[in-house]
Amino acid sequence: MQPASSPTALVIDAKKPPMGPMLVTPNARINGYPVPLRWGHNEIPAPPGVHHIQISVPWIWEQGRAQITVDNRYHPAPPVYYASPFSSFSKGAIDHRPVKNPGLLGLLLILTPVLVLILAVVAFALFG
Repeated sequence: MQPASSPTALVIDAKKPPMGPMLVTPNARINGYPVPLRWGHNEIPAPPGVHHIQISVPWIWEQGRAQITVDNRYHPAPPVYYASPFSSFSKGAIDHRPVKNPGLLGLLLILTPVLVLILAVVAFALFG
């Protein structure tokens, strides 16, 4: 049984893409202060106020950056859903409703020519 969360806590649900990075976890900056996150459900204690949340995933460079503003002055803050992109060239997705991992089309556009080239080399080696 988990302890009851504070009514002013910020709830962030971070989702990685399928077969995404296992060894790295997302980072958040809340009002400019670094806050480590883990994949899945995160509850961060926060005083009442308007909070600026920026989330990204550290890799070779910071990737999947996305940001949102949350107000928990009068009511519990709505949950924040973050989804890391499929490729490091896409932005992350963030909203108060569940979001899908962006960048799948970009990843496929990058991988398709590589796979076609590999298949062509193998076919040429076998039948050429």
